[in-house]
Amino acid sequence: MAKKIISFASDFGLQDGSVGVVKGVISRIDKDILVNDISHQIPPQDIKYGSLLLMRAIQYIPQGVLLAVVDPGVGTDRKAIAITTDWGVMIGPDNGLLNLACATVGGAQKAYALENENWIIPHEGNTFHARDIFAPFAAGYASGDLKLEEFGPELDLEDLKQYLIPLTDITDDEIKGEVLYIDEFGNCQTNISPQELTEKDFKIGDVIPIKIDNQELSAKWCETYKNETIGGIGIVIDSWGMASLFLSNGNAQKLLNCKDNSKVIIKVSN
Repeated sequence: MAKKIISFASDFGLQDGSVGVVKGVISRIDKDILVNDISHQIPPQDIKYGSLLLMRAIQYIPQGVLLAVVDPGVGTDRKAIAITTDWGVMIGPDNGLLNLACATVGGAQKAYALENENWIIPHEGNTFHARDIFAPFAAGYASGDLKLEEFGPELDLEDLKQYLIPLTDITDDEIKGEVLYIDEFGNCQTNISPQELTEKDFKIGDVIPIKIDNQELSAKWCETYKNETIGGIGIVIDSWGMASLFLSNGNAQKLLNCKDNSKVIIKVSN
């Protein structure tokens, strides 16, 4: 059986050694498993951010095993789970972190609780399930030494926790959305699609009236991150296919003082 690649994402950061320990557990089980690091800079405990990151990444990373850990409920009664999909197997906490990635590749097929004691590292504390539970199961499966049916009891898919992307609210006069995600450059991705803009007869080059929280402004719809309006906010369809607010050679988030969940309203003239 060919070994599977493990793609690993977490909110651990890179300072305290947690990432290295988890990868060390994988290597001790099978030193030939390749680990692909997606990101370990997910904001701490931010399940929404992690879920969106995985949804985007899953389309481009090699099929195999996804090991994802953003786990504010570690040590509680939340389940440690594995979900099977057409893409492969996704392992992590049952808190909604995995469901958008699952949906992106066709949906969950089966789910299992990670309860096989033979693959759980004995531990005194109950706060590092990435090391003690998730990594051993991911490595065992990736190596071919552990079958899915040996993970633990099968779970009802309907009982799994879900994170859902908020929908826009569209009327004759407005498109109401919100900021989903702010990247390292301060670009503010919204949940508004280009189709929703064009259906209101907006086109590239238009200057669009926008309200962000309590601020009213105009933003030019641009093809790229270059906006000829000096100091002005622009709208661009980003690499994930959503309308994103940006400031050329600047930081839109800082200029607008917006955040995740900031309300974005596009005014439609009739």
